[in-house]
Amino acid sequence: MSERNEATPDPAGDPLTATEERIEQSWRGLTDALAGVPAAHLDEAGAVGEWSVKDVMGHVAFWDEQAVAAGERLLRGEPAVEVDWQAINEREAAAAAGRSAAEQRAAMDRAHAAVLALLRQTPPSDPRFLGLCGCLRGDTFEHYDEHAADIRAWRARVGL
Repeated sequence: MSERNEATPDPAGDPLTATEERIEQSWRGLTDALAGVPAAHLDEAGAVGEWSVKDVMGHVAFWDEQAVAAGERLLRGEPAVEVDWQAINEREAAAAAGRSAAEQRAAMDRAHAAVLALLRQTPPSDPRFLGLCGCLRGDTFEHYDEHAADIRAWRARVGL
């Protein structure tokens, strides 16, 4: 079971601040779970299913990029795109397999910054803002919480 904080942004307050704080809280949980994993263990299979910690970092980067694309579509008034996330996960993991852990972490950090930039560029007074917050939810803070819990559980299993 993942250790999710089910708090959601409060639209009655300042939705930009609330959403940004919720995303950043979960991001810190994820980066804390990653902190201190020895370099020799970053490529070890088994952190999440068969994936290594390196693979998880690439996975998070990819879905943050997808969150930005989905948010941009929403802001343009385009419909949401249904995806076969399992097939996409498999394809993207295979495509990123040759990247180093440092490359995956850098991609993860860049993609996270892009999520925050998208959020900050949309004024909370824009009627699409709360839709954007909802659009980002699954691929940001809920996703970070899920994989932070996975990594903490893996670390406990392997004694890290």
